[in-house]
Amino acid sequence: MIEVRELHKHFGGFHAVDGASLRIETGSITGLIGPNGAGKTTLFNVIAGVLPATGGTVIMDGEDITGLPPHVLFSKGLLRTFQIAHEFHSMTCRENLMMVPAGQSGETLWNTWFGRRRIADEERALRAKADEVLDFLTISHLADHP
Repeated sequence: MIEVRELHKHFGGFHAVDGASLRIETGSITGLIGPNGAGKTTLFNVIAGVLPATGGTVIMDGEDITGLPPHVLFSKGLLRTFQIAHEFHSMTCRENLMMVPAGQSGETLWNTWFGRRRIADEERALRAKADEVLDFLTISHLADHP
């Protein structure tokens, strides 16, 4: 799914990431461990397009995505999350997951007046996808909890 080949990120003379290579297979859960200052966050930021690579390549599903900005990577299904989540406290777990996809029809005023059916269809699909994620994470029992 994601392959990193000889990735480098330099800040002047400091080599925060120096030739990192890794492969993450579809459906796997992968962890990256190391001491503070080892370059883990910098590696994530380069992969996610937050920082430009000094060298190397990032491949996702066979496509070179090196240097693409975060909003383009998001549309391709890659998103960098942060350690401190900013969920909507007054919404349920399911509703929070349904908020993720950008460009939903209900985000435009025109569609709220004239595209109600499309909005309802999208909402059903989003709900099904959110339930699929909750099942995958084995937290379906929390779906309707804040």
